[in-house]
Amino acid sequence: MRSRIVAAGLAANLAAAMAAAVVPAGASTPSNVGAASVYGLTKNFRLVGHTDLSQRGMNSPIAVAGKCVYVGDRYYSSSATEAVRHNGGIAIIDASNPARPKQTGIIPPIGLSTQREMRADVGLGILVVEGYSPFINGWTPGSAPINYLKVYDIHSDCLHPRLLSTYDFGPRAPHEFFLWKDPKHPGRALAYVTSTIYSPDLTVIDLSDPANPALAGVFDLGIDQAQKTQDFADESGSGYTHSLTVSDDGTRAYMAAWDYGFFTLDTSLLANPPAGSVGLARPVGIGKLDYGHNVHSAVQIPGRQEMLFTQEDYANAGHGCPFGILRTGKMDANGDGGATLDGTFSLPENDPAKCGQKNGTFSSHNPTLFHDVALLSWYAGGLRAVDLSDPSHLHEDGAFVPRPTFTPTLRDSRLFFPAKATKPGNGLPTDTTYPGSTAPQWTGAMWSYPVVQNGLIYVVDIDLGLYILRYTGPHASEVSKAAFVEGNSAPSRYTASAPVIRRPAVQWATIAAETANGARHVMSPYLKVDLKTLATNGFLCL
Repeated sequence: MRSRIVAAGLAANLAAAMAAAVVPAGASTPSNVGAASVYGLTKNFRLVGHTDLSQRGMNSPIAVAGKCVYVGDRYYSSSATEAVRHNGGIAIIDASNPARPKQTGIIPPIGLSTQREMRADVGLGILVVEGYSPFINGWTPGSAPINYLKVYDIHSDCLHPRLLSTYDFGPRAPHEFFLWKDPKHPGRALAYVTSTIYSPDLTVIDLSDPANPALAGVFDLGIDQAQKTQDFADESGSGYTHSLTVSDDGTRAYMAAWDYGFFTLDTSLLANPPAGSVGLARPVGIGKLDYGHNVHSAVQIPGRQEMLFTQEDYANAGHGCPFGILRTGKMDANGDGGATLDGTFSLPENDPAKCGQKNGTFSSHNPTLFHDVALLSWYAGGLRAVDLSDPSHLHEDGAFVPRPTFTPTLRDSRLFFPAKATKPGNGLPTDTTYPGSTAPQWTGAMWSYPVVQNGLIYVVDIDLGLYILRYTGPHASEVSKAAFVEGNSAPSRYTASAPVIRRPAVQWATIAAETANGARHVMSPYLKVDLKTLATNGFLCL
């Protein structure tokens, strides 16, 4: 019988402890690659291949497994009566020739829902898709899942994924997830799924049997839902785990808690659950890094006692101008707990004096890290390569900003300033419509985690589609020799000789028997409490 793990909540005094440990941010090191982000800016990246996905726009996450690349859909129907777009959903791409990637199929879209995260793994033979809906009232008992993890079999034919199971969160909207693959028990995998407003903030789903996903553990910051609802309206003090990364051995999770900074979670008893007993996940240190802005991602730099943090802000959502930048922080001496601000890096567009001169979102976003170089998507700033050899003095090694040949019809309005500025003073700590911009809307927004497979970089632009690149700048050998590295799964394979964690063949026979009558549907055990909460305290998850 599969063991169940109960996670402890973080004490409610987390916010007070963090507020007392504010570290002032120093001056940011500006980009030394280009005077500013301009269309066609290319330094130390070589374009290998590209597909614009029929110019559909509104692309979102990426997953890569051998010759197969999957690109998600950021768009969702605005009402139950609006039809899904015909070319939406998950694009299936054959990249067996990386110079000529070609879409060969699609996993159809689901009304009222969008894919926010995806992971694929050749050794495990699965594609995991996280979908969520911003419409709290979009789900009703008995309706099709709109907040879910869907697990597909890709081990025999990755160009034709076969649905194995759906873990249905009901009305509870997930946001991001990290896929940890157990190096000691081949086939075992955990999905660490975060939610923005619902308690608990983190649910851990066991995907060891991909036909029967099961809740393995939960964790919560200890901030009540009503307070979260109030805080989330203006993003001042909203307490939730936005994203996290898990160590290769699975014993530590590094938590990005948005406005509550950064802390470390002991996940030893999730990585190694004691047979027949109840385990525990516990915080081992509160976030001692509070630089006055959100913590979107918190990732340990490989081989260093150093963390890298990104901050995400849209032109017309969140804190807005002057957008999120990149920061590094020295980890506590024992590697647990918090971090002390070390270095910063920004683009010229992050200068408040220049904010709004270009009408787009120039914010840091998703990082994929090597020992000496970070590859990260920077929305309108494209793909950037930041040198990590001295985390206290960051500088840029390369940049790739696509030159658009089209502008898609569907755009995300939150990425652009309104033409008319609104002065501050509306009661919120920030005014996201200030300063406004009359400049034309920027085309191109690099969004996804870069995925490195066999030395090539795969990354998705919201507007412009899939790009396959080769990095040629300083520390290029670290990237070129990597077999498989992505920002939101572990363990990474930094060399071709690194072992592949493979699912034993005997497991596939069991999975085939379990799904002989079709894909399984597993309902979240939180359904009853979620329905009760909705009846008394409705709220919107962005």
